[in-house]
Parts: sequence; C-alpha cells; structure tokens
Amino acid sequence: MNSVATSLPFTTRRTVVPPQGPAFCAETLYAQVFEDILDRQFAEGLSEEALIRVYGAGRSQVRRVMSRLARQQIILTRPNQRARVAEPDAEQIRQTLQARRLAEISVIELVCAKSAGLTFAALRTLVARERQNAETGRQSTATRLGGEFHLELARMAGNAPLAHFLSGLVPLTGLALAQHSVRNEDWRVREAIVNAVENGNAGVGVEWLTEYLDQLGVLQWS
Repeated sequence: MNSVATSLPFTTRRTVVPPQGPAFCAETLYAQVFEDILDRQFAEGLSEEALIRVYGAGRSQVRRVMSRLARQQIILTRPNQRARVAEPDAEQIRQTLQARRLAEISVIELVCAKSAGLTFAALRTLVARERQNAETGRQSTATRLGGEFHLELARMAGNAPLAHFLSGLVPLTGLALAQHSVRNEDWRVREAIVNAVENGNAGVGVEWLTEYLDQLGVLQWS
C-alpha cells in the first residue's frame, strides 16, 4: 500500500486503501479524501492527477468525488487551477446551523411518525463507530461518522429532497469543526437522539438536536 505521504507534500496517519471494486468509488474514496481534508492535508490544494496517483483510483472515480465535494461546498474549484479547501466564515456557519435546525426538526418528526416500522441498527452502529474513533484519537473519522449519522437519519425520514438538502449542510459543519479544532463527545448526543426516535418521542429528539446545534452556534467561529 502507498501512504499519501509518499506522493504528496503532506503527512498523514492514514494508509490509503486500494480500490476493491465498484463500491470503492461511491464511498471509500470519498471517505478517505474527506477525512484527509479534515486532517488539513491539502494545504496545496487538490488536483485530479494528484488524487489519482495518491489513492490509486480511476479518473472517473476521482472526478465524481471531487464533484461531490464541490456540491457540498467542501472544496472550491477554479478553471485551470487546483481546487482548494473551503474556509467557511462565521456567517456561513451560522446560516448552515440555522438551516440544519429547520430541516432536522422535520427529519426527526418524520422518522418518529413511522418509527414502529423502522430498524435503527445502522444508526446505532454509526454511533458506536464514532465513539470508538473519538476515544482512540481518530478525530477526522469520528467527525465524518457523526455527520453520516445525521444523513442516515435523513434518509430514514423518506423525504428525498430533505435528505439532499442536508447532504450539502452536514459535511460543511464537519469541515468547520475540524478547521477550528473542535473536539467533543457528540456521540453522546446522537445516542440520545436515536434512543428518542426509536421510541417515537419526537419532542425529546428535537430537544437533544436543538441543544446540540445551539452549543455549536455559540462557539467562536471567527
């Protein structure tokens, strides 16, 4: 396996996983690149050629991942230049958290309305993995998994436009947390949310969610 550090002018604790079939493009490559972004590994920017060389992925895979990151406002693309990692300012973060509050309250209410017919194993697995990574110092992985929890909850709500909307907000929150070195035990909040929604208790779920977003909102983002 090739370490990212052998191919680009930055260091990383992660060993790159080579392609293992079609699913590599969809999630594994995205997860690796996103976590390296959270680890501030791309100070010099991102290019297709560099990512192909480093991660051992095909050009079409890299383009899809970069397109996804651009849609999520994680990277900013410019003609004939390397893409660069976004640096959301305090106002953008405030607006993102406000939009998340409005959307995720609806998500919790929708999930609770049909909780009896749902299984919550995937959410609990994400919480367990987030906790494990947080407790072992893998903060970028923990941050990504925390975001995946909220996106999985949105998918369970069964409202595709709502889930799509949140897919452009949640990763940006993770980027802001990483850039401001915010470390916490948010898995406890997500554990409380899944307990509430599994019991169909929207009020408690919303209370945990809004308290969590309020706590993020009062951080010093400038």
